[in-house]
Amino acid sequence: MILETGTRAAVPLPEFSQQLACSTDEIGFRRFAIFQQDLDVDFSTSNRAALGTRLLEQCTVDLRGSLPSEFFEGLSVGKRIECLLFLATGSASANLSFPFKCSGCGEELELELSLDEISSLQRAADATEVIAVGLGDRRIELRKSSGRDQSAWQGEVYSDEYDATARMIARLTTDPVDIAQLGREELDAIDAAMDESDPLVNFSCGVDCLECGTANVYEVDLFEAALGILERQQQQAVVMVHRLASRYHWSEGEIFAIPERRREQYLELIGAKG
Repeated sequence: MILETGTRAAVPLPEFSQQLACSTDEIGFRRFAIFQQDLDVDFSTSNRAALGTRLLEQCTVDLRGSLPSEFFEGLSVGKRIECLLFLATGSASANLSFPFKCSGCGEELELELSLDEISSLQRAADATEVIAVGLGDRRIELRKSSGRDQSAWQGEVYSDEYDATARMIARLTTDPVDIAQLGREELDAIDAAMDESDPLVNFSCGVDCLECGTANVYEVDLFEAALGILERQQQQAVVMVHRLASRYHWSEGEIFAIPERRREQYLELIGAKG
């Protein structure tokens, strides 16, 4: 897709199935941290769901106004993670690396994931709209949690993990269910089925250590990983402003009014790029 954003070609959206009826040929993401308003995003906020929604909405380029209102807030949590990874990396072919230590011998290991692999998992998950869980002679159906659900849960207070799981499940059931009648094992079974239906939410990979043979299970918070990349991009933009302002005495607004390509040329002239 070639979609101009005023700076460079836009980042494509991931593949959508039933969530988006229109063509994505004229919809994409602009890169983050290239406009002044991107410096206003507060990555320290505790409302992570609202932060994710703001980033997706703020960086969306929708030439024909095809996206419905609150589109990203209504996506499943896994789909939102995939969108944020596309926005953060800028390419469907990007690779992500996560260093960690072997739990057996302490050897430095690295988990490498391609965004294409992550998207393949999400595409398979997108095919499931309703989560059906058999509990003996009962059958419970749930929808996937969305960004809207995350925001609603953000302000609630739970007595313990069991209470949190029960109340979250109660919100997601398609038909009214008396959660008080479900035991801990049944809630755990429902929770496991929900994790399986949205694999990017509680993501983990097995990595074998070549030194000692330990089979490591490494958990990756892909949502926070995407936010971390975007926050670093914002920090780089702040450094860019500082360098240009220090040298040319331009205001922040004047710097961002300069096309991105010329900003990079000025940085090269003062030897400050990189």
